[in-house]
Amino acid sequence: MADDAQRLDEVTVVAQKPLIKVELDKLTYNLEEDPEAQVNNTLDMLRKVPMVTVGGDDEIQLKGSTNFKIYINGKPSNLLSNNPADVLKSMPASSVKNIEVITDPGAKYDAEGVGGIINIITAKNALQGFTSTVRAQAATLGRYGGGVYFSAKAGKLGITANYNYNYKNSPWGDSEELQERYGEDSTTRKYQQGRYKRKGPFQFGNLEASYELDSLNLISVGANLFRGQIDNLSEMFTRKEEQLFMPGADPLVEPVYSYNRYSSSEGTFGSTDVNVDYQRSTQKKDELLTFSYRFSHAPNDNVSRIYLENIHNYPDAARYPQWNTNDASTNEYTVQVDYTTPIREKQTLETGVKYIMRQSLSNTTERIQDGTSGNWTDISTIDSDFRHTQHIYSAYMGYALKLEKYGFKAGLWGEGTTLDVKFKNAPEQNFDKNLFDLVPNTTISYQISMAQQLRVGYNMRIHRPGIWFLNPYVNTTNPQNISYGNPNLETEKSHSFNLNYSMFTQKFNINASVSHTFVNNGIQRYTFLNPEDDLYPDASHSTYGNIAKRRNTGMFLYANWTPSQFFRIYTNGGVDYADLKSESTDMANSGFSGRIFVGS
Repeated sequence: MADDAQRLDEVTVVAQKPLIKVELDKLTYNLEEDPEAQVNNTLDMLRKVPMVTVGGDDEIQLKGSTNFKIYINGKPSNLLSNNPADVLKSMPASSVKNIEVITDPGAKYDAEGVGGIINIITAKNALQGFTSTVRAQAATLGRYGGGVYFSAKAGKLGITANYNYNYKNSPWGDSEELQERYGEDSTTRKYQQGRYKRKGPFQFGNLEASYELDSLNLISVGANLFRGQIDNLSEMFTRKEEQLFMPGADPLVEPVYSYNRYSSSEGTFGSTDVNVDYQRSTQKKDELLTFSYRFSHAPNDNVSRIYLENIHNYPDAARYPQWNTNDASTNEYTVQVDYTTPIREKQTLETGVKYIMRQSLSNTTERIQDGTSGNWTDISTIDSDFRHTQHIYSAYMGYALKLEKYGFKAGLWGEGTTLDVKFKNAPEQNFDKNLFDLVPNTTISYQISMAQQLRVGYNMRIHRPGIWFLNPYVNTTNPQNISYGNPNLETEKSHSFNLNYSMFTQKFNINASVSHTFVNNGIQRYTFLNPEDDLYPDASHSTYGNIAKRRNTGMFLYANWTPSQFFRIYTNGGVDYADLKSESTDMANSGFSGRIFVGS
């Protein structure tokens, strides 16, 4: 036999991972396959993720809603929930592997977050060594700052750290308000004109460390810090006058009172979070057991001083100057166990339990200064010392099935909540409440072809009121516009139906969806007048109530066209129709809103 050997040149096999991947209950944007991720921050890349839009003021919306949750590696993060735009700006996009949009959250996800969940999956540093990014920024609206990002891998230990410091000194903004009350023979007008500004520092950062005990066991520890101090300054002129209507004569305008008000307040806000996770895999493929513990502390303190000048006939002038202090905070403890296992071929079962204890407190001291002696007198109300404790018990079970072109996923989250509200100085106002919610979800998908998929789903979500909504502290920084919380609020429940179509080819990607959401007990801020209030009869009162009925229908479109290897055009946006009603206040509103982002 003769040897007929031929030498071949080098053979290169080229393949590209899909930029977007659609699964049964979520959509994943692969940042590792987007070249822009090497030079942009994570917020910039978020603009390109289907169903997510970022406005010119960096406001993030998911399916047209700002009521959603942001997770880091599948875990909720107060750091991102309280300050998402600044945190995502500080994260290099190269440190993120995927961004998941979970519009149909399964049973294992916490039921909070009406709009859904954005889950940021960070890239794991597989190479030994470290990488670091240093940045600085400044803005024409009076803001500057800087920070550092650090990632390292040494043996089985991986560490990621991120720290940022910013200072905001916004320019003065103008404010003007006219309020009119109409009577049979007179009209009362109250006019306010002034200016306001905000300034102060805030800082945030996070530290994450993971250690691989062996190929099946992983321990992760994380800490997040977000802390700010904001000074609010306000200067306001107020004038009230009455216009009298007399038969056969021109209207007569009579001044009632006028004054200049100057106020300054200093607020502390933010959160400190610590979490510990232990993850146990087995020799059985996709079987996973996770134990998690999380602690969070969120302060919300405020000190304000108010005084008046050029006072003419103002009946409440004796209540000034004022010095008010509000000490408020929330502590939260979370313990969770999750277990996932395949039970048969193409079938998966997931289950878990979770317990949260949330303690919120608010202690208010209100003082007025005697004009003669200069002494301060405590005039705090009996509900000034407020304690609110929540115990949340929950368990879930979910089931997933994949049969040829069909996929099915369903689950049920059961949650019981015990609320205990105590007023130290007014025990007769104490109350407690027990709530129980069943939160179902289901999703069905059909694979039309290798590149096309159709998905339909239903899920229920809830929104628990936080200390900012519940705190009964009466904020009288502006005595003409006072505000306070409502400790009697109940959990808001949202029902959502979704239809999604996706097609992803080598040159053209499209994701289109339609959703309809309704809420019958929405938490809504509202403003009203209360002439019977002895202290503030002329003021506008603002508070919260479960008074809203909302109907939202939205359409969302993402398209990405790559005509050549070096050029890409993409668009992302949506349009919504909203209908809001409140039977208790006899108010209603409806209309369209939309947003679009185009890039190349």
